Amino acid sequence: MSANISTLVPSRNHGWSMGFANMLGKENTSWWRTRRWWMQCLVWLFFLNGLMAANLANDQYPEDAIMNYLYVAGVVLPIAAIIMGMDSILGEIHSGTAAWVLSKPIKRPAFILAKLIAYGLGFLPTAIILPGVIAYLHLSVYGLKLPLAGFVEAMGLVYLNLLFFLTLTIMLATLFRGRGPVLGITLIVVWSWMVPLSTWLADVMPWRLLIALGENGALPPMCYYLLFNLPLPTVAPIIATLLWCALFFGVAIWRISREEF
Repeated sequence: MSANISTLVPSRNHGWSMGFANMLGKENTSWWRTRRWWMQCLVWLFFLNGLMAANLANDQYPEDAIMNYLYVAGVVLPIAAIIMGMDSILGEIHSGTAAWVLSKPIKRPAFILAKLIAYGLGFLPTAIILPGVIAYLHLSVYGLKLPLAGFVEAMGLVYLNLLFFLTLTIMLATLFRGRGPVLGITLIVVWSWMVPLSTWLADVMPWRLLIALGENGALPPMCYYLLFNLPLPTVAPIIATLLWCALFFGVAIWRISREEF
């Protein structure tokens, strides 16, 4: 705790943003002044790019290799966001750090917003940009020249999917004091695409962003259309996921504002 104290400076802000800069600085320090950032880079390069390299080495078509890359990113990255997002809230609540921090001149919305921004910006270069750039260059070596704009948009869907689960986790961590309910509910949501789904449900949840749904993949994922420069059949999953993120963030703010430490 002493390391965190040394980074704090007097806050002159008022309103909901009081203490936000101090809190964001603390959270960014935990990402960029520790080994966390390069460990995250190594993990995702090994897991995502290593898997794609293995697929290509085994003569998988480059088109299938990139779709498999996006599918794995859509399933595995949320699990990392769930674990780290849960510990960022519940870890501080259980250790008493949250009560100590919130006894200082910091508004509770700033507490949640700082964590969301720090973790969101932490995952962006380490799990999205760096592995994505290497994947794009790797595919180019194998002769697959994807439209750059479409590839960037597809990676944007990977990031949006990750933000959905990060905000969901942060919301649940403010609603429950135990890790069991938070972990259980989020993992159920991660894997619910495996059960038969109606079209309307697929259109209001993030699964179709990166995963083919329906019998034998009858509903291609949104990333497929973006990668191969095809018109999107619908933008409902994208809009719905953005709205879910906003809702989860709003509920987290509402709940933390009524929490008694």
